[in-house]
Amino acid sequence: MLDMKINDRPRFPLTFKILLALLAFYPATRVLAENRPNIVIVYTDDHRWDAVGASRASSIQTPNIDRLAERGRYFPNSFVTLSICAPSRAALLTGHYGSANGVMDMESDLQMEDDTLGERLKEAGYETSVFGKWHLSSSPERLGFSYASYFYGLVPYWDVEFNRQGQTLTVPGFVDDATTRETALYLEKERNKEKPFFVFYNSFAPHMDNSFAWPARPESIALYPKSNLPLPRTWKTGLNGKPPYIRQNRPHQRALEYGYAEQEAVLDHIQGYYASVTDMDRAVGELVEVLERQGLLEETYILLMGDNGWFNAEHGLTSKVLAYEESIRVPLIVSGPGVKQGVSEELALNIDLMPTLLELAGLPQDPELPGRSLAPLLKGESVADWREYIYYEAPHEQHGTQPLVAVRTADWKYIGTYAEETLDTLVFEELYHLASDREEQRNLVGDPAWGEQLEEMRKLLQEARERYTKESGLPYSARKWSGKNL
Repeated sequence: MLDMKINDRPRFPLTFKILLALLAFYPATRVLAENRPNIVIVYTDDHRWDAVGASRASSIQTPNIDRLAERGRYFPNSFVTLSICAPSRAALLTGHYGSANGVMDMESDLQMEDDTLGERLKEAGYETSVFGKWHLSSSPERLGFSYASYFYGLVPYWDVEFNRQGQTLTVPGFVDDATTRETALYLEKERNKEKPFFVFYNSFAPHMDNSFAWPARPESIALYPKSNLPLPRTWKTGLNGKPPYIRQNRPHQRALEYGYAEQEAVLDHIQGYYASVTDMDRAVGELVEVLERQGLLEETYILLMGDNGWFNAEHGLTSKVLAYEESIRVPLIVSGPGVKQGVSEELALNIDLMPTLLELAGLPQDPELPGRSLAPLLKGESVADWREYIYYEAPHEQHGTQPLVAVRTADWKYIGTYAEETLDTLVFEELYHLASDREEQRNLVGDPAWGEQLEEMRKLLQEARERYTKESGLPYSARKWSGKNL
């Protein structure tokens, strides 16, 4: 773990930026840039950890993603710092928690526009590009992307309107197939082939479409007969041991609007979700084929990760943000040069991608980033001082949730719910022994047998908060997005 606190660091280390600027003009470095590996991030939307075949935790069919896992490294214990679209993307692109980068909800502006992964790789000689869903108030160009073909927020699944380099056009077909075709156009015709490239590919599926449905291909839906789909074991168990407000707020009330009181409605949604994941997997497979066809696959790192998870009626809930496993745990797979095939059980975070890619690209490590480089794990090495817990930070009310933070170790999870965004007044506590209760059904707070463990987890949360939360960034004082930056 890092010994410093995020609160103590400047926004962007000046010496680091000066170093990159000097390197860009140094002839040997230009040669080095040409020999650097290519990078593709595939950031999948609302993609929970068990929605890949490699997890062996569901019947979902993702043959193309599974092939990436077979030829690379699979991280089954991967998480996001905040489980919702914009904050998750801001965390990935800056390498920082929302309290530091400014994005803790869907309406805040990014406060670190000059310190992003795209900007750093661009300054190091990479061709930078982004495709598919975009969900930040800053434009791709402001975050270091030289080429962009994207759409914003919620869209239909079919025949989506893209913004390609400032020009609006409708790209026919399934949304993620369209994103793959836009990426292929860039790779084949638009990029400078003398430079390494960084592609930030954002799927839309399995997010619900703009009518809050999953209109997947009929042949994909046919793969999942409802008679073969299991109902979540916690579907009908109620919300005992959970914060009382949840029952009256959006996570549960929206589920009731979807008809989750009845089995058929739950199975309809699980079927649609699974089918849309399979459709997304097909688009990912086509992207890999594009790289292979151009002879780029062997020199390209592919990092596939979910931006957040999704409740399919577990605990009678829908959506995300809440700190239960279905929401915060996501798939992470890395393949590429020198990656040792296998599985790493270590706890990983989306903020680990930035330090990982800096190292893989041969750039200086930034000690002020709170994440850890996964590079040693990708080589199959053991890391003695790897993190013992992940910290989850959701201090702003959104999608019907109250402010909360959490810590999760390999075996335990503690969640604190607060009365206000400054996290001053603790109003509810949850403690789960994941080793014996993976479905988080038994809140052990109040059980005297676990009093010592509860106190230990309270202290761990306080340590994590002091280490990772920028307290001055908690109040909801960030600018509201008006569309001016796009």
